[in-house]
Amino acid sequence: MSRLPFDPDRVRGGGGPEKPAGSKDAPLTVSQVAELINQALVDALPRKVRVIGEVSNLSRRGHWYFSLKDEGAVLKCVAWASKAARFGFDARDGLSVVAAGAIQHYGPQGQTQLYVDSLSPVGAGALELRFRALCDELRALGYFDVERKKPVPHFPRRVAIITSGKGAALQDVLDTMARRCKAVEILIVDVRVQGAAAAGEIAAALRHLARHHARLRLDAVLLTRGGGSIEDLWAFNERVVADALFDFPIPTVAAIGHETDTTIAELVADLRCATPTQAAMRLAPDSRELLVQTDLTSRRLSTHLQHRLRFARQQCATLASRLPRPGEIIRQARRNLHAVRQSLDQAANAILLRRTSRVHRLALRLGPLRPDRVLLERVRWVSMAELRLHASAHERLTSVAAQVDRAHATLRSLDPRRVLNRGYSITRLADGRVVRSIAQTRPGARLLTSVADGSIASEVTGTDMASSQSRLQSPGLLPLRRISRRQGERPPGQMELFDPDR
Repeated sequence: MSRLPFDPDRVRGGGGPEKPAGSKDAPLTVSQVAELINQALVDALPRKVRVIGEVSNLSRRGHWYFSLKDEGAVLKCVAWASKAARFGFDARDGLSVVAAGAIQHYGPQGQTQLYVDSLSPVGAGALELRFRALCDELRALGYFDVERKKPVPHFPRRVAIITSGKGAALQDVLDTMARRCKAVEILIVDVRVQGAAAAGEIAAALRHLARHHARLRLDAVLLTRGGGSIEDLWAFNERVVADALFDFPIPTVAAIGHETDTTIAELVADLRCATPTQAAMRLAPDSRELLVQTDLTSRRLSTHLQHRLRFARQQCATLASRLPRPGEIIRQARRNLHAVRQSLDQAANAILLRRTSRVHRLALRLGPLRPDRVLLERVRWVSMAELRLHASAHERLTSVAAQVDRAHATLRSLDPRRVLNRGYSITRLADGRVVRSIAQTRPGARLLTSVADGSIASEVTGTDMASSQSRLQSPGLLPLRRISRRQGERPPGQMELFDPDR
């Protein structure tokens, strides 16, 4: 129900606040006047007005404080922080905007101002500014690069469709794909495509399909909805949807709105189609065209095979005319085989005969060299050699024994003791040297004389060559001063040959 238009008479007449009792012309307080002004504005103006003007003196400290001005007036404006957070664009001084809200009088400051609920730029709306800003950001990050886009398969086996289950776009896609190719399987993912929660549901559906695309055997994904205003399509311009499409592992196709509509989801997707129907035609091949192409290809293959077969037959006929008949080849091969077999038999017999004759000749030559004969001969020779060895050894031993006897007799005849037994003696000096001349002695020298039955110690008192010779010729007349006879003693150094005990 709309308010009545502003009536100044109502403010001046009985429509205003009652005067104090007992005082007809009592003055009003400032607060009462401010209330009257505010009430007049509320009663006279619509509940919500839209004002176009240029932003001036903008101050953003949580709440927004600014002025709207044109060539003839200035209007104070205030936007609370909760309202300003939903404006969706970056306001600045000098920007022409359209502000919507209620006009009220603020008594504590004596200001009449516009309490702004929504603010949008003139010419390009806030959503359009947000769209352009997000496009610039994503383009700089490479979301729209052609190099990263994956090719869409020409013959997909299963396609997932993310859209509203009640929308007309889904029905158009299903009808088109069923008409073109029923072999393509369809998986429908029902999500909201409009409203505040739509972007989150679309992004969640994309992430779920990305995780399970291998298990679901998906070849491509179609994201679609019908036409609408930019506000209706805004869910497909959210960053969360763009991120989900950018990271999607398999090809994605986007068809949002009409042909003139463009969303960020379509720019990020691997393929953009103008309408849902066009997207269905791109994903589902035309079975009739496939049949025509298959039939044409079959005919071409058949014609090609016929040509190849005809050419092969001609080659076979040419070769057959040049080659002899197989039966004749086999018969000739049999004759050759028989002749070769006869030749081999003859050659084998001849070789066997030659080898047999050679074996006989070798046997005659090797007869005397047979191991048993050679061994018997060797045994006989060894026996004879053993007999000769025994005879030679006995003869040798007899000869050696005779030689030993003769040597023993000779040694006995040369035994010094036997010489001593015949009356001779041997005189030695104290150091054991044999005295052969008186020149070896001097007075006082100690001597030791060996006889057959002992030794005689003496001391030289003098020497006389003549007398010495006469004494030596008369044994037993040696001039000895001191003679001591010790039976069985032998002077030191006496040779064992003269040991009297032997």
